[in-house]
Amino acid sequence: NDGTTYVVSAGAGADLYGTDLALADLSRADLRNANLALSNLKGADLRGADLRGANLVGARLIGVDLAGADVSGADLSTAEDLTPEQFEETIGDESTRLPDGVALPERWSRPFDAR
Repeated sequence: NDGTTYVVSAGAGADLYGTDLALADLSRADLRNANLALSNLKGADLRGADLRGANLVGARLIGVDLAGADVSGADLSTAEDLTPEQFEETIGDESTRLPDGVALPERWSRPFDAR
């Protein structure tokens, strides 16, 4: 990547398998049920993105900002470089698949209107 910031408009159900989206501005993007498996999302802005049901298997997520993103039902089970801190301000539920060693955030178990 040459340091250029990309703005991507993908839409629900998009097939972005293996795409290089490093530093992409995906804030508030509708990525419901998108296939982002093996994508490089290093440093991407996913604040407020709708990732419900998205496939992020093997995706590289180092430095990704997920504040306000909805990862309900998303598969992050083998996503790389995720930290528990990245989920502190996300929306999710028990159907979200997180990597081994990353527990479901406590706030996900509270009713939505209490968040």
